[in-house]
Amino acid sequence: MSRKRYFLQGSFQKIVLAALIISCAGGCMLFRQPKRQDNNKSFNKFKQLDRSALDETPQLLIADYRDMKENDTVAWVWVKPGFELGICRSFEIAPVINTSPFAYPWAEEKITQWLKKIFTAASKDQGSIDAEIKCSIIDMRPRKKIVSRLLPFEEDFIYIEMQLVIIDRNSKEILCKLIHGKRTEDFKTSVDDMMKDVAQYFKKGMPQKQ
Repeated sequence: MSRKRYFLQGSFQKIVLAALIISCAGGCMLFRQPKRQDNNKSFNKFKQLDRSALDETPQLLIADYRDMKENDTVAWVWVKPGFELGICRSFEIAPVINTSPFAYPWAEEKITQWLKKIFTAASKDQGSIDAEIKCSIIDMRPRKKIVSRLLPFEEDFIYIEMQLVIIDRNSKEILCKLIHGKRTEDFKTSVDDMMKDVAQYFKKGMPQKQ
């Protein structure tokens, strides 16, 4: 009985402590100075969606992972044998799809900027394939939950995950499939570090493990 009482007392104390911290933080937020990130309205303009209100399950760009392999630079990848960026004459960047639980135009635009930078540098006028780049944000957490930001014993992470496919615009054949993500303490860093890895992978010549 004493052990049970001690456990209940400990749980109650944690709940009271959490409530006090959140209450104090709520009051302090009225007086806090905005951070540099806060001044960027587009960076902070995101909204968590209610997935229960959606009629259909979001469609993934990559539904079959069986032919994909782990990679040292990105998480998972598959490349059609013989394909390389150098045989592409042009690259069309499709609008980034966001099927994550958050509506976040800034993230979509940031990834689009990275894709244009990566594939503009890779295009060759003498190539024979007109390719299309499709990218999808499949999951993200732009900020930690309020409780986890205030309580050190609450584990939580900021992260983003994406899928990317390269398609022959004429034949509609898939030429490359890539999956990658990043987890850091800052969302902007997560996006940039994720896309730096993607850029590095293509710069290396799209190596694959056998």
